[in-house]
Amino acid sequence: MRHKGTQPIETERLILRRFTLEDAQEMFENWANDPEVTRYMRWQPHKRAEESAEVLATWVQSYQSDETYQWAIVRKSDGVLMGSIGMMLGTEEDCPAGWEPGYCIGAAFWGHGYTTEALNAVVDYFLNTTGETTLWCCHATANPASGRVMEKAGFVYHHDGVYHKPSGEAIPAKYYCLQKRT
Repeated sequence: MRHKGTQPIETERLILRRFTLEDAQEMFENWANDPEVTRYMRWQPHKRAEESAEVLATWVQSYQSDETYQWAIVRKSDGVLMGSIGMMLGTEEDCPAGWEPGYCIGAAFWGHGYTTEALNAVVDYFLNTTGETTLWCCHATANPASGRVMEKAGFVYHHDGVYHKPSGEAIPAKYYCLQKRT
């Protein structure tokens, strides 16, 4: 693969950029502290902005590697930080090991197509930059809205499975695959 790392991406309504340490408060307030937003994530809601700052410090440090893909989702019209989107090398037991997108966006921004727009942009960037041809994605079965985002980005349902939260809790999930058209 030809890794290029987290490069800026611009869409009609969004700027996808690297996070900075200064994003901690906005990350905390806009999505990371919200139990409704994080209920299907593999991490717990942050209880204080310092937790968001610790996560961002790790992400900012990881940008030194061209194999890091982690973007801030920023609304172009007003510069509001709405969420995050990234690509990670998946290792789920019910999904072939491969690259998988993950995203999280604040509840105030749901229902406007921002996540779909961001996912389409990241998938396009990743497939056309790295040479990768297959991506995997999954969502909690109880979160069909995330599945609709995946389908709008070209992912196709593949199978049912399970993923695990760090606590060990098993979450029934639906797995999707996207094959780059050559």
